[in-house]
Amino acid sequence: MNKIFFAFCTLAGALLLGSCQQKQIKAYFLTESSNPEGGAAFNVRYDGRMYNRMPIMSLKHFEKFRSFMAEDGSYGIVLYTPKEYINRLFTETQQNIGKHLLPVIGGLAYQPLEIDCGITDGQLIIWGGLNGYDLKRLSKVLKPATPEIEEKRYLDEDPRPLPELPESAAPVKDEHGRIIPELFSSALRNNSPASSEKATGQKQQAESSTVPQNFSTRSQKKQ
Repeated sequence: MNKIFFAFCTLAGALLLGSCQQKQIKAYFLTESSNPEGGAAFNVRYDGRMYNRMPIMSLKHFEKFRSFMAEDGSYGIVLYTPKEYINRLFTETQQNIGKHLLPVIGGLAYQPLEIDCGITDGQLIIWGGLNGYDLKRLSKVLKPATPEIEEKRYLDEDPRPLPELPESAAPVKDEHGRIIPELFSSALRNNSPASSEKATGQKQQAESSTVPQNFSTRSQKKQ
């Protein structure tokens, strides 16, 4: 049984991290499941919560991004939707008020947001956990809102250690015995670019004004 579980975890890890090795980065947002008993056919798991497999938004629904320095020294981003998707974002968030919204980039999960109202301005925020390599890959798909700033933050290689499955981890199965996939964390504590010359304390202080203000519709509440 242990061998089967180990083989599954290895396969799941390869699938989840595979997108990190692809040329085009993948990113999407998952809503907390209203039907957690739906099992492996409909849900994925992260930090004890079930999320719907079907994303409400992905990179194709955004046109540009802007990065900012997060409190932990990593980068956060604001994602902007074009006019044709503003109503979609509002409808999806309005219908899921009170639930959590999970950002997933390159197969890694980031800090969930608590949806406290429908988003009317077409903007979604990931509050931190990204590095310069993530930003560079995003720039291949989305237009940087401030390229003169973004390009200075780009990294050619990913300094983030590959996530490892905890030794104490145990599979969660649905009523049919199918293992429900679990997403890896973005590991914020290992993701800070502070050791890079591009992220000195001086730079962080100089760029503090780029942190978004008054984003009451995109809660930064922790789980």
